[in-house]
Amino acid sequence: MRPWKRFTAIEYAKPVPLHEEIARETNLSPSKAQDLLLRAGDRIRAILGLESVPLSLTTEKIQFQNVAGLLVLASGLELEIAPKFLGNAPGWREDFFLLATLSHHGRLLDNENLKSSAHASSDLATLIGRSLIEMYWTNQRRPLRTYRRLHVHEFAIEGDFDSEGLSYPSEEGFPQSVTSFTRVNPYNAVIRSAAAQLAPVVPDVETRVRLERLAQHLPHQPRPSRLNDRRLPSRSRAWQPTFDLSLDILRGLGGAYDPKNALAPGYVMQTWQVWEQLISLSLRGAHPPGSVVLQTQYKLGTRGVGGAMKDLHVYPDAIVALKGKEGARKIIVDAKYKGHVERGSKGISNADVYEALAFARATGISEAILAYPRPIEGIPSARDEVGYAHEFSKVVADGVVIRAIELGVCGISRRHGLKRFSEALAGAL
Repeated sequence: MRPWKRFTAIEYAKPVPLHEEIARETNLSPSKAQDLLLRAGDRIRAILGLESVPLSLTTEKIQFQNVAGLLVLASGLELEIAPKFLGNAPGWREDFFLLATLSHHGRLLDNENLKSSAHASSDLATLIGRSLIEMYWTNQRRPLRTYRRLHVHEFAIEGDFDSEGLSYPSEEGFPQSVTSFTRVNPYNAVIRSAAAQLAPVVPDVETRVRLERLAQHLPHQPRPSRLNDRRLPSRSRAWQPTFDLSLDILRGLGGAYDPKNALAPGYVMQTWQVWEQLISLSLRGAHPPGSVVLQTQYKLGTRGVGGAMKDLHVYPDAIVALKGKEGARKIIVDAKYKGHVERGSKGISNADVYEALAFARATGISEAILAYPRPIEGIPSARDEVGYAHEFSKVVADGVVIRAIELGVCGISRRHGLKRFSEALAGAL
């Protein structure tokens, strides 16, 4: 087997004999290649906590469903699964890299304290840099300190010392060991290293200067040799998101897509969650603070459980308050990942209609938007599809207007791509 052979599958694409393709390009038998794919599907199920394996095998053909990412099949053999709305269009890896990072670190756009100018440029490095800066200075009111045993030289005796050192002090003072509540610790070392590593690759000058200032604000100490996930002490728990983001920057998420370290083997995600997070973050980025409410509980009714009555709740993805010439209005926005294309025809399923009606009744809102990603299949040119928004179906039931829209995603990692996506979604409302 030649080293580092990589194969590509597309989520929800027409089932294909992928194991036969792997067998032709390697020294594996078709049955062995099929076994590797089935094992990979079972690993994905375990990693993501799925009820079933996200892999369908029918008539010796394979289809992946509801997952995307990169995983190792065997030594030197990798499989990348592209989401259905990106396919194998040019630049799809960069697009998915951006979406996966935003999904993992939702604060990148979800922080209402970020200036509106933060959304003017959607290159990944600038988004991450601005988020890291805001998160750091917000928490700086309570500096990230830990107790640490330090060896110092001082003329004032404050710690433990060697009696011989009192007789022969150095020019700096008596050598002694003190316990200090200090900012010199591995956590700040990670944050400082992340800011210093990210600054040179950020195209936005203002963000670059602020990252350099952040790095200078922390004590100079070497970059940790091991980049392990760690839980911060309870008194510093507010710093955990900042530390986690800094770790990912050092692991390679801070710059442009790099196939050598981006989406490390075993990195897989449920695509519906990526889509839902993208819709939520785009709504928050395109509308004024406080006008978007996410995943809020609303009472729909009651149900009997063991002779007792309990409230029945629903949780719409988002409710957006709009102000226009016709006055103020509210819209329910629900992210829908699959259903209209997989059935073979475009339309709103009865199940989606019923769910939208339940949201409308619980919230008292009479307008709902169902947002779907536009599948890549059948698009003449998908190189720069982001910014596309089209209403393809409309249902009126019980006084509620339900509209279904498709949104293009290809090219979202390009300059202003995320801004164009957010504006297209806002325009569709």
